[in-house]
Amino acid sequence: MSGSVSLDGLSIPDLDRMKRAKLVGYLPQTPPVPGGLTGLETVLLGRHPHRSSWAGDSDKDRAAAVKALKMVDAYHLADKQVDRISGGEFKLVNLAAVLAQETPVILLDEPGASLDYGHASHLWRILSGLASQGRTIVATTHRIGMAAGHFNRILLLSTGEQILFGDPESVFSRSDLLSEIYGTSLKTVQNGPGMGWTIYPGEEQ
Repeated sequence: MSGSVSLDGLSIPDLDRMKRAKLVGYLPQTPPVPGGLTGLETVLLGRHPHRSSWAGDSDKDRAAAVKALKMVDAYHLADKQVDRISGGEFKLVNLAAVLAQETPVILLDEPGASLDYGHASHLWRILSGLASQGRTIVATTHRIGMAAGHFNRILLLSTGEQILFGDPESVFSRSDLLSEIYGTSLKTVQNGPGMGWTIYPGEEQ
């Protein structure tokens, strides 16, 4: 298998790390835990592409970090050490760091993992809002029903192969296909415009 990755005509592999970091933000499923840093200090790491190597945090950097923490409802973690907070709280802090990076493209690997239903729903609404403002959001998730209400394109994968690509309705109306992929009978019901889908066990044949 071969191919290339480009953004606005720029070859991503050919860009230096700093320029790439100004274009693409990435939130891994399990970010490393920096010992001894507070929530605010962790979010400020996301501002690194916008300053020189030895420059300190500017007022603009701090404002961006505070704004990002408030956006994800995690400002109360600003002064807490991130190695002493819960996994869900740590995920919110790292999401804020990616948002503070202010890139036009954001890649996320299972961003809703470790979050309770309320925070996960809020996260998807944030990402949907950023997409409506012109940012490109690409996220992987197993919580497909919740995500479906906030994204305009869904790529269904199985064992590394593309199974179906299209708008949420064209994908989630195929309960037969989802059942085949997940290896169990599933039924899907659309909750309403922008409200995602409910996926529940169907009757086994």
